[in-house]
Amino acid sequence: MFDFMNMANSPQSREMLFRMMSKQMGQAPPDVREAISRVEVVIKRNERGFELRIGQSDNAKVETMLKESTDNWIEMLSRGFQAVGYKVKIYE
Repeated sequence: MFDFMNMANSPQSREMLFRMMSKQMGQAPPDVREAISRVEVVIKRNERGFELRIGQSDNAKVETMLKESTDNWIEMLSRGFQAVGYKVKIYE
């Protein structure tokens, strides 16, 4: 049986995911990589969670990428918590 929680908690699995992400981003055009490097991401921890704030980009392609990746991460987080039985609320 596939143990997702064990995979998600494995430093090796996370490292593999991050390497794949980095490799894919390495194939992006230089102007996109440069624009991404100017976007500030702030993660604020609190007692039982976190707040994520992502700055804006002056590059339209990066703005589209940010919108899509934010939507995808929200879906993954919400569905992950729902899959194990939590009640999830997403506020717009």
